[in-house]
Amino acid sequence: MKPQVVASELGKRLSDTAIVSADSGTIATWWARHIPVKRGQMHSLSGNLASMANGLCYAIAAQIAYPERQCIAFVGDGGFSMLMAEFATCVKYQLPVKVFVVKNNTLGMIKWEQMVFLGNPEYGCDLQPIDFAAFAHACGATGLTVDDPQDCGRVIEQALNTPGPVLVQAVVDPFEPPMPPKVSLKQAAKLAESLMRGQPNREKIIATVLRDKVRQIV
Repeated sequence: MKPQVVASELGKRLSDTAIVSADSGTIATWWARHIPVKRGQMHSLSGNLASMANGLCYAIAAQIAYPERQCIAFVGDGGFSMLMAEFATCVKYQLPVKVFVVKNNTLGMIKWEQMVFLGNPEYGCDLQPIDFAAFAHACGATGLTVDDPQDCGRVIEQALNTPGPVLVQAVVDPFEPPMPPKVSLKQAAKLAESLMRGQPNREKIIATVLRDKVRQIV
């Protein structure tokens, strides 16, 4: 499943007064491009330092400050795993925060920065896979998993309508690049350099980039 699907399907179902807290990393790209902001909503992102793991903490604070509003944490697996124990805080105080973990088992932004800015194959970006839905159950909350784009909207709807804290684990394509709106020649050259220097899964990355470009044209 493409991460864009998760953001788009969530955006369609947010309430007019929702408070959305996004994390740092590629997750911020999908949030910014595919979750439309409505008048009356509030959206938060980490500041200039791009600190990771802020999404869940912001959502908890928002839910306490505005208990009557829909509070969402839209996070990546890298950031969420840093402070995931705070989900137990939601359970302890029965804060109905809805957490959407976009899971690709990699530090995506670091991976693509190494390739596009430095021309290096990725290094040290793989994450130890965690079953976040099972973790949510262990905390005493509802945990759901979706990996089929056809089911994504239904699972998100179910999560938003379930009382109490809920975590949705959305398994997505780890080779989907957060491409800038306009790719410079230097960025393209660095990407090509990283692929030539032995970037893991380079065939899949090339195929994904080409498919995305074809979709844009069509």
